[in-house]
Amino acid sequence: MGRRLRRRPLADHAQRAAWMRTHPFQWLEISTYPATYSAHTVARGIKTGDRVEYARHYGPAGAFETRTTTTEGGTTVHARFIGKAVNG
Repeated sequence: MGRRLRRRPLADHAQRAAWMRTHPFQWLEISTYPATYSAHTVARGIKTGDRVEYARHYGPAGAFETRTTTTEGGTTVHARFIGKAVNG
């Protein structure tokens, strides 16, 4: 028999982005992803404020920073609000 994957609830990105904006520089766990690639894709989307569904809450580009850590359940994404990006 195949391995059963326990499905995690989807991250509420709008709620997480709003919380981080009111608590600047405090790290918040976004979610844990079973695939490292997925975690890194989400982390990149948060940093760049991509126009994909989950990342649109994190604009403008550069307003958030992320880190990923390997955990027992996969790869966990943490993010924090660092302020408005400066256009360079």
